[in-house]
Amino acid sequence: MTSIFPTAYFGSISYYKSLVQMEAISFELYEHYVKQTVRNRMTILGANGLLNLSIPVVKPNGNKTITKDISISYAENWQKNHWKAIESAYAPSPYFEHYESEVKALIFSKISNLVDFNFQIHQKIVGWLSLPIQNQFTETYIQDDKSIKDFRKIDWPTIENSNYIKVFNVENMIESELSILDAIFNLGPMARNLLIQP
Repeated sequence: MTSIFPTAYFGSISYYKSLVQMEAISFELYEHYVKQTVRNRMTILGANGLLNLSIPVVKPNGNKTITKDISISYAENWQKNHWKAIESAYAPSPYFEHYESEVKALIFSKISNLVDFNFQIHQKIVGWLSLPIQNQFTETYIQDDKSIKDFRKIDWPTIENSNYIKVFNVENMIESELSILDAIFNLGPMARNLLIQP
């Protein structure tokens, strides 16, 4: 079955688990952009709990701007703020030094288009974890279709048995909300096991 996903800014653990379960994947380019979602926001775990990091964007055509035309705003130094938050949250983690330079380079890459920025990050994650994901992009907007598994507007499912040792622990937290970065920094290549388990 074909499935449609939004691109994501360091997508959540459950986002990547959903991706690896699908055989044919298309990433959405032609929807009207949906703000404050995985498209430009990730959630990390710091000393004070969950923290959302959002990329500021520019919508050239207002609320009718399609996703492929969304630009990243560099009017403020969000990259420095995001990296500082990530470093503060994960510097003590077992695999931080292994991935630090590459993650930092991704965040500080000055790519103007949000989809291109997200896809560059996605390709790195697929490579780091050797994920069996084939990628393509939509060529038009696809309406609701029962023959297609549509992940554009859903809440990502909770992952059972995803507990692992973290730098910080928060009671009653759903691990699957966290960015895949949390698993990568804490588990390294073994983060793959969270995604491919049934």
